[in-house]
Amino acid sequence: MSPQNNSIYRFGVFELDLRAAELHKSGLKVRLQDQPYQVLLKLLEHPGEIVSREELRSTLWHQDTFVDFETGLNTAIKRLRETLGDSADNPTFIETVPRRGYKFMAPVEIPVRQDSKMHGPADRQETPRGKNLLKRGRVVAAVAVLLLICAAIWYSQPQPPTFTNAVRITNDRKAKSSLFAPVTDGVHLYFLEGAPLTTGSGIAQLSNTGGETTWITTTLPEVFAIYGISPDRSELLVSNGAPQGLFSAANELWVQPLPAGAPHRVGNIAASAACWTPDGMHIVYAYPSLVDAPAIMIANKDGSEPHQLAKVSGVVRALRFSPDGLRIRFSVFPFPGKESSSIWEMDANGKHIHALFPGWKESPYQCCGNWSPDGDYYYFQAGLGNDQAIWVMPERRFIFRRAAASPSRLTSGPLRFSAPVPSSNGKRLFVMGEEPRVELFRYDVQARRFDPYLWGLSAGSVGFSSDQKWLAYVTYPDMTLWRSRMDGSDKMQLTFPPVRAYAPRWSPDGSKIVFMDVQFNRPWKNSLVSSSGGSPELLGQASTGEVEDDPTWTPDGKSVVFGKLDANYKKVAIYRLDLKTRKVSSIPDSDGFFSPRVSPDGRYICALATPQFTLMLFDTSTNHWSSLVEGTLSHNEWSPDGKYVYMRTTRGARGAVAELVRVRIKDRVLEHVVSLKDFPQSSADYASWIGLAPDGAPLLMRDRSVQEIYALDLHFH
Repeated sequence: MSPQNNSIYRFGVFELDLRAAELHKSGLKVRLQDQPYQVLLKLLEHPGEIVSREELRSTLWHQDTFVDFETGLNTAIKRLRETLGDSADNPTFIETVPRRGYKFMAPVEIPVRQDSKMHGPADRQETPRGKNLLKRGRVVAAVAVLLLICAAIWYSQPQPPTFTNAVRITNDRKAKSSLFAPVTDGVHLYFLEGAPLTTGSGIAQLSNTGGETTWITTTLPEVFAIYGISPDRSELLVSNGAPQGLFSAANELWVQPLPAGAPHRVGNIAASAACWTPDGMHIVYAYPSLVDAPAIMIANKDGSEPHQLAKVSGVVRALRFSPDGLRIRFSVFPFPGKESSSIWEMDANGKHIHALFPGWKESPYQCCGNWSPDGDYYYFQAGLGNDQAIWVMPERRFIFRRAAASPSRLTSGPLRFSAPVPSSNGKRLFVMGEEPRVELFRYDVQARRFDPYLWGLSAGSVGFSSDQKWLAYVTYPDMTLWRSRMDGSDKMQLTFPPVRAYAPRWSPDGSKIVFMDVQFNRPWKNSLVSSSGGSPELLGQASTGEVEDDPTWTPDGKSVVFGKLDANYKKVAIYRLDLKTRKVSSIPDSDGFFSPRVSPDGRYICALATPQFTLMLFDTSTNHWSSLVEGTLSHNEWSPDGKYVYMRTTRGARGAVAELVRVRIKDRVLEHVVSLKDFPQSSADYASWIGLAPDGAPLLMRDRSVQEIYALDLHFH
C-alpha cells in the first residue's frame, strides 16, 4: 500500500478510503472487488494522465504469473464502471484511450502526501534576496497559469443551441402524457400512451428514428407513469394504480423488465417521482402527503432501508441525477389549486437544496427538465397556455464544479412543446407537441349512444339556468366564460384574460353566475359575475394563499357552499358563504371533505372524502354525515330531480378503465350507467369535466387533442 494509507480520495459523490480499503457513495459503502479496487487506485494516483495497460498489468499481476491479461483487465474495468455507474461510450470517470490505456477524467481531491523534505547540498545556501526573488517568481508563474486556465475555461463554455428542423416521429393520434417525459435507451423511446384514469394506458415503444408504435407486454393493469430507465438500460421504473388520495399523487412503484418480463414491486414504496442512482444500486423517490411530511427519500433498489434525503413542500415530479452523479434536480408542484411549478436542485446527499431559478421573471411555471448526456445543457419546459415552450440552460464549467447559466428559449408556437428528452448523442431533442381541443357530448341513456353537444365548439364545463332558457359554457383551452340561449343565440363573452373560468353555475333567479377562477400563478378563487355582463367579483380575498373551489348555490340563492384548502395545504373542509353579510361558516364535521354539491331541494350536501374518495352525504336537517359509496370517485353531480348522484369511477373489475355510475339516494344502490372505455377523456386539468343536461342526460368532454412526439435537430454554435 502507498504511503497515503491514511488518506481519502474524493471524486463526485464517491470517496475511496485507503485505510479501510473501501469505496463509499454519498456516505454508503459500495461493494468493490480487489482487482477493480486496485485499478481505481492506480487511476486516482494519476488523475488526468494516461495509465497504460502494461502499468495496470504490473499493478494487478506479477510478471511471472500466467493469466489471460486482456480478459482479466477488461473484466476489472467493466466491473469498476458498473460500480461507478459509468459508461464506456459516454464516460464520466474513466475514459478509454484507444491502443494506449485509460485516463481518469473527473476532478479528484488528492490526499496530501507526507513526503520527507528535500534538501540541497550543504554547501549551497540561498541568500535572503535570492529567496525573495524565487518566491516572487513562483507567485507570478502561478498567477499566469491561473489566468490561462480561466481563459481556457471561459472560451470553452457551452453556448445555447438552436433547432434547425422538427420532425414528427409518431402519428397515431393517441393520448400521451406530457407530464411524464419519455425515456430512451439510445435505440428506442419508451412512453405512456393512453389516458390512465379514463380509457386506460400502456407502455409504448418506438424507434428513435420513428416508425410503428408497439406496446410492451406487462401484467401491470394500471400503468400511470414511466419515471426512468435503469443505467444498464434493461428495466423501466414505473408507477401502477390510481393515485392514493387527492393530495398525495403517489402510486405504487414497480420495475418492468425490457423488452418483456414479469414486473416486480419495489418494496412497499408509493411515489410521485423516482429514478435510479447512476450506479443502479439505489432508488431516489418522492412521497408527498398532507399527513406525513413531504420528502425525497433514498432506498436500496429493492426498496429496503429507506431514509430521508430532504424535505419538500408539494408534489415532486421529474427527479433527475446529473450525468456526473453530483446533483439532483426535480420539479415541485404546489398541491392542487395553484397553477405554478418550480425546479429545485440539491447535492446527491440531499444537502444545499435550493430553487434553481429564484425570482425568474420569464415564468413562474417551470418543470420537467433533463440534462444532455455530457451534462453541458439542461432542457426544461416553462410557461403555460400559449406561452408554453422548451428552454435550454448551458451549464457553465468552473475548475471544481458546474453552475447554472441564464436559460434561453429554444421553441415558440404554434405547437405547445413539453417533456424534453435529449437523444443519447445529444444532437436531437425529443419533445411532446400538443394541440389541445375537446368536444362536448351528450349520452342518450335510452339509445345508448353519445351525440355531439354544442356542435363545433371546443367547450367544456356547462351550467344551465333554472328556467332552462340559458346556458353558460367555458371554451377550452383558453378557459373563457360565455353565455347564450339554449339554441346558441344571444351569445355574450363574460370573462376576459387573465381570468380563467371553470365549472359555472347559475343562481336560482338567473341573474348571476358563480364559477372558479383558475388563473395561472395564483391559488384558485371563487368569483361571481352578472349573467348580463360586467366585471367578475371575487367572493374571497385574493391576497390569501387559500384555495377555493367547487362553488354551488343553495336553493334560496342567498348562500354559496364551497370547498377550501388552507394556505399551508394542510386542511381541506367545506364552508358556506352568506352573500349578504359575507360571513363564512364551516359545515359541521367536514374536515377532509371536498367537492361539495347542494341537492336541488337543499336538504343534502354530497361531497368526497380524502384519502379514500368516499362519497359522503350531509343531512342539513340533522347536521349529520353518512357514507354513500366507496371507491375511486370524482365529478359528483346531482340529477335535476335530486334522486341520484352521478360520478365517475376507475375502481373495480374494469381496472383503470373509467365508467359513469350513479347512486340512488333512497336506498343507496350503486348503478352502472355507461363504460367510458371507448370514450377518450383527457387527464389534463379542466378537460375531464362531467355534468348533467336539464333532462338528466350525462354530459362529458371528449378529448380531441393531437399529441405526438417530435424530434428537434439541434445546432451547436
